[in-house]
Parts: sequence; structure tokens; C-alpha cells
Amino acid sequence: MGGHAQQGSDKGAAFMGLIGGAIFIGAILYGIVIWTNGKFAGHEEKKAAVAVSVGPLVG
Repeated sequence: MGGHAQQGSDKGAAFMGLIGGAIFIGAILYGIVIWTNGKFAGHEEKKAAVAVSVGPLVG
């Protein structure tokens, strides 16, 4: 009645978009974790160097 022809389901495209979006967001989050861990690893190395240089003076 409405003048529009019956079309097929878009479930396949919707699920592909859902899965693709989840993979994309997961990759971004993984990258952020790797980047953050790299930043903190640099901080830990600096702390260890300071602790070694100050360690023998305390005693």
C-alpha cells in the first residue's frame, strides 16, 4: 500500500558493523594501554636510577 517494495533484512550488515566496531574500539584501547605502559616504564627507570644513586648515602 505504501508504494515501497519489500526489501531484505539488514541483519548481516548490522552484525558486521557491530563486530567491526568492536574490533576497532578494542584496537584503540589496546594501543592506549601499550602507550601508557611505555610512559610509566620510563618513570620507573628514572626512580630506580635515583634510588641507586641515593641508596649508599643513607645509612
